[in-house]
Parts: sequence; structure tokens; C-alpha cells
Amino acid sequence: MKFNKIFKDKLDHCYAIMRMHELGRDFIVVASEENQPCYAYDLDNDFARTTVWPDVGGTMTMVHLPGTLNFLATQRFYPGFNSAQCRIVKETWNGQDWDQTVIGDFPYVHRFDAIKKDDGSGYWFIGCSIANSKKNTDDWSDPGKVWVGEYDDEQEKVVNQHALDIRITKNHGYKRMAGYSLITGVEGIFKLTWPTADSDWVITRLSPVETSDIFSADVNGDGADEYLTIEGFHGPYLRVSDSHFQTIFRSEADTPFGHAIWGGKLGQREYFIFGWRAGKQNLELITSDHLASQLIDQQVGPSNVTVYEKGGQQYLLAANREANQVAVYSIDQ
Repeated sequence: MKFNKIFKDKLDHCYAIMRMHELGRDFIVVASEENQPCYAYDLDNDFARTTVWPDVGGTMTMVHLPGTLNFLATQRFYPGFNSAQCRIVKETWNGQDWDQTVIGDFPYVHRFDAIKKDDGSGYWFIGCSIANSKKNTDDWSDPGKVWVGEYDDEQEKVVNQHALDIRITKNHGYKRMAGYSLITGVEGIFKLTWPTADSDWVITRLSPVETSDIFSADVNGDGADEYLTIEGFHGPYLRVSDSHFQTIFRSEADTPFGHAIWGGKLGQREYFIFGWRAGKQNLELITSDHLASQLIDQQVGPSNVTVYEKGGQQYLLAANREANQVAVYSIDQ
């Protein structure tokens, strides 16, 4: 597999990333976790850059609203994890750039999601707070909550919001699946099943292993997904587990501040992509369930990565946080 960096731009502490391909337009969006901009790059116009917002930042999560060029995003998730002033905003496409509306205050919410209901009546809302309150950045004595409800896009607010009967310490990971979400923290890996006509929200624990982040892909070709997890909060360990969360392989503590994670099909088979923000700060392709890897880039310290396709070509978008660099790599066999 060959990765060639075809585009780069400077963005201080770049963090959250997203691709939006709707209404005949095509953008990648990258936002900073500091008091810095959010940029949209036009994939049909040689990455021409538009400023979505010039400052505020502190963005951990962005969620595209399908069928539109609108999206939701967190802001003010700073300083560090002591983020009592965190809020969620809506960015509405006006034909040239985006107009902002504040949805509301969401203290300490690090990951959130707005999931379109099957009946088209609106969106389910999930908000995962990294803590419930803090005396200082290093205080983890009041664990985070999982907030659920509904996002009303016409009113541009979250309604029927309530916390589930569970507390998760140092929640960092979140992954939308089919009909449910995976949420991770010190207490392990949890499955949050979305409501249906017959049942309410249901949360169950799948693994007791402390986990920072999670992604799934069938990297060994056995027909069932494996899970790649970063172990420990921003931990130095990687673990590959089978579909029942039984360990296949666990690394040594050689990837400090593990953070960027993705899994899916590249070419004819599935892979994981992983990057870490300390030490070597590498971005790597993981090619087997025993964590054999290929170097993609080094000394870039990626925060988040995703793969997208355009014109029959696959690309890797990376927020290379430690290098203050937005990067796009072409992917070839």
C-alpha cells in the first residue's frame, strides 16, 4: 500500500475532522481544539479553503446532518479537560459559507452524536461527558455521564435530555455502529442500543478492560470484525480483539498518547490505521491482527484520521495535531 501526501495546510492544534458530500458540493472540514479556526476545503476546487469560524474552537466532535451541508460541533472544550464551558453549535450552509447557531451548553461533553431516526421524524442525541464536574484538570473524582435525548433540527435544540443510570470515568472513545454505539472509558467498553418502537435506550458492558478509543474492521479476513482498541486513557498499548472481545494480540507500551484510529476497506481488503501523539508520533497502517504495520508518516502526531473516496480514488485525511498540519494522502495499491 502506498501513501502519498498530496495536500497540506497549517492549522494550529488541528483535531476534529469530517467529510461532507451533499447537494452537489464536496468538502472536508477540519477544526482546532484550541481557540483557533475551523476550515472547510473544497474537494472540487483544488482544496480551496473557506473559514467556517475564525476562532473559539475547542472542537472535539463534528457531526454531519445527512442530506444537507449543515453540521453540529462542540466548541470551548478547553482548557485541557476542564471544559465546563463546552457548548454545541449548528453550522448552516448558506450557499457560500456557514452561519452559526448555538444549540446549548453541554459541560464536559467530549463526544456526541445526532443519529437520524429510521422513521425520519428527527434525530436521536447522545452526549458523552468526560467528567461531570472538576476541581482542576487532573480531578477525575466525579465520573462522566451518558446523556441521551432527541435533537430537534427545526427548533435547533436538544429536547427530552436525560442521563442514563451509569457513570463512565475518562470517557474518550465513541463509535457509531448499526443500531447502536460503542462508548469507552476506564470501566471498559459499553454498547448503547438506540430506542426502537419496542424498547428504550439500553446500555450494557461488553468488556471490563480500560479503553480510550475503539474501531472495528475484518483485518484477518475471517468474515467477522476485529476490534482495535487503545488501552488506557490516551494509552500506550494497542489491543486487537475478536468479535467477542477476546484478545488476539496486545502490544507493548510503545505508542504513547495513542489517539488517531480508523478501520475499513482499502482496495480489496480491510485494515486499521493508527497514530499516536508522543514519542515517535507515527501514523501507521496496521496490516494484520498481530499488529504488523507499515509506516505512513512520522513525527506528525495525528489526533484523528478518516478515509474517503472521490473519483474512484481513496484518500486519507489526517489532522496531524503535533505538526499543526492538515494533510491529505492518496492511497494506492
